[in-house]
Amino acid sequence: MDSFVFISLCLLLWLLPLPFGGNIEWAVLALEAAVWGLLLVYLISLLKRKKAVVSEGGQGSFRAVPLLISLFFLVSLLQLIPWPGSLVRALSPAAWSWRQSLVQSGLFEAVDLRNQTFSLSPWASAYELLRYLSYGVFVFLLSRVLNNRNRIKAMTLTLVSAGLFQSLYGLSEFFGGTNRIFTWVNRYYSGSAFGTFVNRDHYSAFLEMLFPLSLGYFLVRSEFFSLRPGLSWRQKIVRIGQEQFQKSLLFIIPPLVIGLGLFFSRCRSGIIIFVITFFLTLILLSLTGIAGRQKTEKRLVRAVVLLVLLGVVLIGIGPVLERFAQGGFFDRNRLLFYTYTLDLISDYPLFGSGLGTYVQAINPYLGKDFNVILTHAHNDFLEMLAETGLVGGMALILAAILAFILAFGRWLRSRDPLAKGVGLGALMGVFAVLFHSLTDFSLRMPGNALVWLSLFVLAVKAPMISGSREDRP
Repeated sequence: MDSFVFISLCLLLWLLPLPFGGNIEWAVLALEAAVWGLLLVYLISLLKRKKAVVSEGGQGSFRAVPLLISLFFLVSLLQLIPWPGSLVRALSPAAWSWRQSLVQSGLFEAVDLRNQTFSLSPWASAYELLRYLSYGVFVFLLSRVLNNRNRIKAMTLTLVSAGLFQSLYGLSEFFGGTNRIFTWVNRYYSGSAFGTFVNRDHYSAFLEMLFPLSLGYFLVRSEFFSLRPGLSWRQKIVRIGQEQFQKSLLFIIPPLVIGLGLFFSRCRSGIIIFVITFFLTLILLSLTGIAGRQKTEKRLVRAVVLLVLLGVVLIGIGPVLERFAQGGFFDRNRLLFYTYTLDLISDYPLFGSGLGTYVQAINPYLGKDFNVILTHAHNDFLEMLAETGLVGGMALILAAILAFILAFGRWLRSRDPLAKGVGLGALMGVFAVLFHSLTDFSLRMPGNALVWLSLFVLAVKAPMISGSREDRP
């Protein structure tokens, strides 16, 4: 039954980004129904085996992470409960005042607001809370069934193949000039590659996560690229002609294609993060190699990045440079978004305005000359603080940062090549989107969120695999 759950999770990961990044109602419903159904299947299988769900050894350092996540869910639940108006007025004066304005406008009677919620829109918050709980169930199931080397490789290949498909599909639509997502023509981002995501920035974030993972797995498979010193040219040619070497060479294709897709998304943040990820990977390989061959591995990383850049130049770097020339390196309008959001946070400091209520809560803070609807803060950290307050928002942000630090510590201590390669790619993918979230809201896309959480699980679980050599390349 574990195999069924694992295969289902892999299929869900691969398929969810296809319908517009998973950001449509029926895709979210399918995600929720799937993970809760799989949870039921998993629990029934446990009961049949009479096996309790216990924490794995070596998890002691991670205990603070679920506690912080539980605090986030507790705050999100408290937002939905009707409280006496006097309590809401004391703990969230802005929420109370907002509802009083509704009474003054005649939309509500004062008697209807005798009991109030901290969330400005409890139905919207309940909808979002169910989605976040579904993410939690997904992480729980994946962490339970991702328990051996073969599954770690299968999960890695699932993610890499998803990135390869998105990149190829995005590039084909971009160079073909059709600008479609299947049958729908995306007129908003014509002139950029966007795969099956409406927004090119979200597409870029998807590829940012999977480029380092594909690169890390390539390093795992690159053992045959290391030639012993002193070999003659004839011996080197014979080595290159071996079938194993040629199979290893195939694994250079995914990072090359994914890298090209990232550049032609023309996302400024994505291209900058690509460069940052490259240098961070070289630094980490200086600390510890995948299989004790730091020099060879660093050369391979540099070769892949140079081939990506060469491909961009040969295909046509003009559209990429044009993107930077038009808007520079930073969109100054986003500074306005951040200012408005900070004002919102200062008025809802404890419990926030409610999960999923940013679009309603931000309106009173927009400048008089601001004539567009602001649906997101373009900063996932600020938006989370605005919606769940300093208590819930900081708990979730600290949980992510702490989990990343602890996973990085495990990676440093690991000695298994598969764990080192996959772990390095997963960590860099997690870091890439954490960094990108400073200027965008890519994690609000269910397809991106699920991939990001999967990389987190891979980063934590990969260093725990056995050090046996039975299925190393």
